[in-house]
Amino acid sequence: MPDRENQRSKLDDQDDLYADSWTDSTIFGIGSYRGSTFLDNPDLDLAELPMDESRLRLAASVFSKAHDGIMITDHQGRILDVNRAYSRLTGYSPEEVIGRHPNVLKSGMHTPEFYAGMWRALEEFGVWRGEVINRRKNGDLFTELASISAVRDASGEITHYVATYTDISALKESQQKLEHLAYHDALTGLPNRVLLGDRIQQALAQAKRNKDVVAVCFLDLDDFKPVNDTYGHQVGDRLLIEVAKRLKDSMREADTVARLGGDEFALLLGALESTHEAREVLGRLLMRISQPYSIDRCVARISASIGYTLVPGDDGDPDTLLRHADQAMYQAKQGGRNRIQLFDIQQDLRTRSLREHLVRIKKAFADEEFCLYYQPKVDMRRGKVVGLEALIRWKHPDEGLLLPADFLFELSNDPVLVDIGEWAIRTALKQMSLWQQAGLLLPVSVNIAGSHLLHPEFVHRLAGMLSEFPAVEPQFLELEILEAAALEDVNLVSRVISRCRDLGVEFALDDFGTGYSSLLYLKRLPAKTLKIDQSFVREMLESHEGADAFSGIVGLASAFKRQVVAEGMEFVEQGIVLLRFKCDIAQGYAISRPIQADEVLAWVDAYRPDPAWRASLVIPWRRSDFPMLVAEVEQRRWLRMVEIAVEREDAGLLLNRIGKLHETSFGHWLFGIAAARYSSLPEFSQISGLYEKAYAAVIDVGNCISERDKEGTVARLQAQRKHSAKLIDGLMALRRAIADYLKKQPPTAL
Repeated sequence: MPDRENQRSKLDDQDDLYADSWTDSTIFGIGSYRGSTFLDNPDLDLAELPMDESRLRLAASVFSKAHDGIMITDHQGRILDVNRAYSRLTGYSPEEVIGRHPNVLKSGMHTPEFYAGMWRALEEFGVWRGEVINRRKNGDLFTELASISAVRDASGEITHYVATYTDISALKESQQKLEHLAYHDALTGLPNRVLLGDRIQQALAQAKRNKDVVAVCFLDLDDFKPVNDTYGHQVGDRLLIEVAKRLKDSMREADTVARLGGDEFALLLGALESTHEAREVLGRLLMRISQPYSIDRCVARISASIGYTLVPGDDGDPDTLLRHADQAMYQAKQGGRNRIQLFDIQQDLRTRSLREHLVRIKKAFADEEFCLYYQPKVDMRRGKVVGLEALIRWKHPDEGLLLPADFLFELSNDPVLVDIGEWAIRTALKQMSLWQQAGLLLPVSVNIAGSHLLHPEFVHRLAGMLSEFPAVEPQFLELEILEAAALEDVNLVSRVISRCRDLGVEFALDDFGTGYSSLLYLKRLPAKTLKIDQSFVREMLESHEGADAFSGIVGLASAFKRQVVAEGMEFVEQGIVLLRFKCDIAQGYAISRPIQADEVLAWVDAYRPDPAWRASLVIPWRRSDFPMLVAEVEQRRWLRMVEIAVEREDAGLLLNRIGKLHETSFGHWLFGIAAARYSSLPEFSQISGLYEKAYAAVIDVGNCISERDKEGTVARLQAQRKHSAKLIDGLMALRRAIADYLKKQPPTAL
């Protein structure tokens, strides 16, 4: 097709050719065209043209000199006249079209339905407007904006049709260019982000129908910037064009390669048969891209990192899928470049959940939904309260009271932990000041995160908080940090602890024994107290190895002159063993659950140590007698388990856990070690019968729960409580009998 300027030139020359012979329009009967006049036109009825000659001449002048093409036909559509602009637009002279039908310009680009709709509009409304693609005399297609009107006589019958045409080819061409730029990259000609989004949407719909696999991929060139900086932007642009060509040539025709900007590209692989196929295609692309590029005698070598996500599997709109592919690409970069990385959906869910959780935590902090509870620490040997541990709680408006494990552990090292930690310290100091005014003077320990301790302003801010409460002696504040956090940077942590101790504040290593610390680390960390993790407290009664491990930790602390505190003591019997191992200070549910600040004074006043602890100090327990304590602890746990099973109406908690009478842990002790060691004591002879009744009562409770017999469950539960209480009383009587026996024959070995 000739270019637009040449086309206009030819049409202008043609217009000049007609100018000498074409004065006015024959249709208006004024002037002549090659000798014809209106008298020569039999189709004209002068009665239908009630205009004087001057008005006719004006109309004829407008017709002939109008910029838009005009065509007049009779009621059958035969052309009666056309103006100059029409000839200039179509290339046809009047003599070539007069008497013919307008389909002389027909391009074949419209369907029969298109023309049928046009004629229906003219018949019904008398007018039709729209765009028409026609064909010039020389065969070129052009687009024109047409307006066709029906002319009716006094009786309403159509006598003529008048059509005006405006050539909008240049406008359409500009519009197409603008539309192309709106949906394509100017440098490479590839689809841009907008068109890519539309293609992804179509691919998703098709995949849903056909159950295909779709891959949305994000590609970033690894070494493009050095090439761009070394050889210049012109070479860089040509390199991008070559990369685009390689990508396009390496993919199927139905797939899409898009440029998102810079050296970033996106790929859409549709109608895949499997997830493996996507990785195979991308692997070939990486190899193709990494081949050398020769541009202006420069040889460039680059690679690419590709992240991709798959549908089905990943849900979301096109923007979400592309963002996921981008995240996977970043992981590929982090993993060493020139790699392919699939988006991890589960990891993304965890990340989003954490982000939402963090937002909620910050709101809770701003809304003052946090509070401190206090758990007492007692010296079992001396029988007195020696301190309190401040424990954060979240008074959640919907979920009730939440423990730290429910909301803090997910925050890792987020800066919000610093805000929460400072709030906890300040709140504890304020409460200590109030207790001191009421006559209670006890040390209080506050847990802080490792990231909080290592904050550059930690010591300075701690000093500021202490100054806010001058009545509280700094040595009554203890800060607890996890052993694992302390081991991350022992030297720095040691320096911070030393500076805090200069202020008078002491430190404790929490969960001690879980961080695999060496003796050297322990020596270098100037913490006053080691809090033995509750897992060691539980295991010390369950095996010889557990007892040895606990004893070793206490001995290690003693060697380094550190105080030890046992965490998580659940039963009184554990306290007997702790005292045997010379661990005097403990905290846990056997002593008290964490309580609110306004309950502390009354609790401390009412506290009395368990008599069993003092009794154990008179006659120390032999290590060989510890299995009896294990048996007693197990029975107390069963009491709790039965209560939980009844509350949840879950018979499986009981019936699936309880074994045969002689095969339970208690049964092994009772019919094994105990029978061999204590059978001579009268108190032992009662234990077997009490155990059988308690055992049978547990089974009765489980069966009633299974049968949904609520009344029976309540009755059997009462019986089980009665039998279990008698069994525990019997065990305590046996313990006293053993103590009396040992008074007469003191043990020679422990």
